[in-house]
Amino acid sequence: MRLRALNDTVSSLLLFFFLCSVHLYYSLAQSEPNATGYVCDAYVSTYPCQTYAFYTATSPNFLDLASIADLFELSRLMISEPSNISSPSNPLVAGQRLFVPLTCSCNSVSSTANAAAAISYANITYTIKSGDTFYLVSTFSFLNLTTYNSVEVANPTRVPTDLDIGQKVIFPIFCKCPNETQLRNGVNFLISYVFQPSDNLTSVASSFGSDTASITDVNGDNIQPFQTIFVPVSRLPNITQPTVTDPATVLRDERKGAVIGLSIGLGICGVLLILSIGFWVYRNVMAEKMGQMEDCL
Repeated sequence: MRLRALNDTVSSLLLFFFLCSVHLYYSLAQSEPNATGYVCDAYVSTYPCQTYAFYTATSPNFLDLASIADLFELSRLMISEPSNISSPSNPLVAGQRLFVPLTCSCNSVSSTANAAAAISYANITYTIKSGDTFYLVSTFSFLNLTTYNSVEVANPTRVPTDLDIGQKVIFPIFCKCPNETQLRNGVNFLISYVFQPSDNLTSVASSFGSDTASITDVNGDNIQPFQTIFVPVSRLPNITQPTVTDPATVLRDERKGAVIGLSIGLGICGVLLILSIGFWVYRNVMAEKMGQMEDCL
């Protein structure tokens, strides 16, 4: 009896651990963000489309619009206008928010790792530099708007461990185009946004002028940190930009102040020199007059 009871207990425990393992496996599988890209239908009439990615300036390489524009193959003006930046030449501060225009298209891919025949992304060509890897560029240059897995899918002939400086590589920036139903409901853009660990759906919806129901309708309700999500909006929200002083302007002001200060100093020195010469002449004249008076006496 005792042996039978022990066997029953062991069997129950094994069944319990098996069910827990299955539950954990499926939970992890469902929570894993899409690593290789987002499926699209190349025959949908809404593709291609113009959309935007939310991007932030980062130190030390991306603190001006020129470097960010070069990264995304754009002009500075194309980023400054939707980002509410008055002058494209203005410097940026770390964390400054930007809207980067994207041309989103449905791209055919061939990969055994992805059963989809097409992935939705903006095709950005990047030139490999010293020390670059698919992971580093995806994470620290494009700030997780793509993944190294997706870069591998978009570049099947490139060997990630054997990249040459100057080599051209496609970095697929995740994006989506609104479908016909969304367009009829007033959704004009699906903004690509990388969900941060400190985010929640309410804060993201508030920042973009959207709502949580619309966001979950597009992305599901199992959004994970660093996952690219798509925020449906009817128009771009207005970004309030910090006041940043152009270093060139500061330098010009400093030079102007230095010139003014130097001019004032030279003027004072000139006045003192004139007074000194006048006093010297006056003293000599008075000395001569005193000498003449003594001679007369």
